[in-house]
Amino acid sequence: MKFYSKPKRAPTIIIVALIDILVVLLIFFMVTTTFIRQPAVQITLPKSKTGKEVQREQGLVLTLAPDGKMFLNAEPIAADALGQRLRDAKAKNPDTVLELRADQKTTLDLVIGIVDAANQAGIQTINTFTRSANAAGGR
Repeated sequence: MKFYSKPKRAPTIIIVALIDILVVLLIFFMVTTTFIRQPAVQITLPKSKTGKEVQREQGLVLTLAPDGKMFLNAEPIAADALGQRLRDAKAKNPDTVLELRADQKTTLDLVIGIVDAANQAGIQTINTFTRSANAAGGR
């Protein structure tokens, strides 16, 4: 008795299917990573017992890191370029408000320099961010 046997084919990998899967995964990771917001800098706001809740303005947010780095609306900025950027913002919107988020370890000298730059630019309102003395987190 003679059994019929098929010739065995070597297994093949279908490259087109693998490329399709990789493209779908790539698109998935690109779309999901755009929704993850990373803060520009981690700071610890100083505590205040008499701080008041104010309505957030759509102004300029200046963040001061503990190491002295500055971020204007989450973009790094040099201290010497700050004055010009504040003047430009004031020229675009006369009611510009500067919102200052400074780490509790930031030096007073740096804060005074920023207040001086804002005054020279004509910005009269500077809101500062603090955290409540009885709260654990920042605002």
